[in-house]
Amino acid sequence: MQGLLRVALFAVALLMGAASLPARAAGAAWPARPIRIVVPYPPGTGPDVMARLLADGAAKDLGTSVIVENKPGANAIIGTGEVVKAPADGYTFLLLDRLTLTVNPLLYPLPFDPARDLVPVSNVADVALYLVVGRDVPANDFRSFIAYAKAHPGEVSFGTGGVGSVMHLNMEMLQAGTGVQFLHVPYKALAEVLPAMLGGQVQATSGGVEAMLPHVQKGSLKLLAVGAAARLPVTPTVPTIAEAGGSSDMLMSTSYSLHARAGTPPEVLERMNAVVTKVLQRPDLQAWTAARGLQSAPSTAAALDARIREDRERIGRLVRERGIKAQ
Repeated sequence: MQGLLRVALFAVALLMGAASLPARAAGAAWPARPIRIVVPYPPGTGPDVMARLLADGAAKDLGTSVIVENKPGANAIIGTGEVVKAPADGYTFLLLDRLTLTVNPLLYPLPFDPARDLVPVSNVADVALYLVVGRDVPANDFRSFIAYAKAHPGEVSFGTGGVGSVMHLNMEMLQAGTGVQFLHVPYKALAEVLPAMLGGQVQATSGGVEAMLPHVQKGSLKLLAVGAAARLPVTPTVPTIAEAGGSSDMLMSTSYSLHARAGTPPEVLERMNAVVTKVLQRPDLQAWTAARGLQSAPSTAAALDARIREDRERIGRLVRERGIKAQ
């Protein structure tokens, strides 16, 4: 009987060992099939463009296709949920505006927890955000704009891509820091704000500079300040918020970052981080991003995680103090 038991146990051990071989082989061979990067915004947006640049470079380095899939809607919740539901096998990644990972849990009842269900891979690009006003606003600098807004409380409107968007948070910070009272006009998407600005339906906003540059050059929009530590090469005449007369915490900036499903093998995350770093350090890509007001900025996973933790504290305090709630 004992002999038969030993034979049976040995057979089971062999079967278990054989069953584990494909898994180990698959892990060692990553990537063995195409990888997808989910972007929870429409095509042509900043995160989408960066994802496609990253995908092109990563595909060459990894030797497999890297496909960008746009899953827009619900302030990035739809696309993020797509990644959370995917297997943690290293074949699905998420590229989004970093701050949405902090904002969404504060404002919406999510079917997932970004802090629990996602892990950071790397920062991708830092995005400086500007205070922008329309042509008809009687102010050409930050101080005169704030003075005008104070003289017309509740009358100066600002457009955003929705409650809790980075644009909204920045304008709330500006109100908290200066004591002015604006009128918030939320739109369904960021793409609707620029036409509203140009048409005079709203007077101000806060956002990235790439889509605005042609209109700034024509004189249709005015850049009053940038939320950065130093002036940017793409807009050398635009002062930082501190230079313009405000404080450095009146305008925040954000970044696009890459994440994976929690439970993704560490060796896959490390390899993807190395690939992202290599691609983003290419001089041609750095020059391309700089010309559009972005800064190619790969990071370690730990550094990205630290930034997200800082976001949670800062934005959580802003949401509570300003009483920001989803509509």
